[in-house]
Amino acid sequence: MKGISVQLRQEVYRSDVFKIIDWLEDEEVIRYLNEQQNVCSGIRQVLDRVNMPILTHLFNQNGSFFVITINENEPIGFLRLVPKLSGAEMVIVIGNKDLWGKGLGPNAIIEGLKFAFFNWRAGEVVAKVNFRNERSLKAFRKVGFRQEKELAKEIQYAMSMDEFLKLVA
Repeated sequence: MKGISVQLRQEVYRSDVFKIIDWLEDEEVIRYLNEQQNVCSGIRQVLDRVNMPILTHLFNQNGSFFVITINENEPIGFLRLVPKLSGAEMVIVIGNKDLWGKGLGPNAIIEGLKFAFFNWRAGEVVAKVNFRNERSLKAFRKVGFRQEKELAKEIQYAMSMDEFLKLVA
């Protein structure tokens, strides 16, 4: 994929957490997310209790959490992989609204797929995208995800490891 190069960083620094809170408090950013209403206050409570510069372990419970970065470590969003029976589910957020529409989402999705398939050895990665979330729908289709099924409020997309290997070959 052409465009700006993105990296996924597993280390979550204290400064990243403040950016994540800002993103999660922005109605435009979280409009289509299924996050709990009080997630930011929970994160703030953890910041108050834990005086550590790296908070990676707190974000990697029930899966793998990555900070999406550009320009040698500038955080612009996050990606989460959650283990499922058939493989993994991916959630991606580009929190920096100034960078929406610049192709960063598809590039981050590809990096997440590499991790899921090559590190976790997942057989399949799925993403559940709200029907109205045009940017995410476009990003997953651009990468090559196929529509698997329609749910109540979302479309479930999927990609197998074999499909991914054909794309990158």
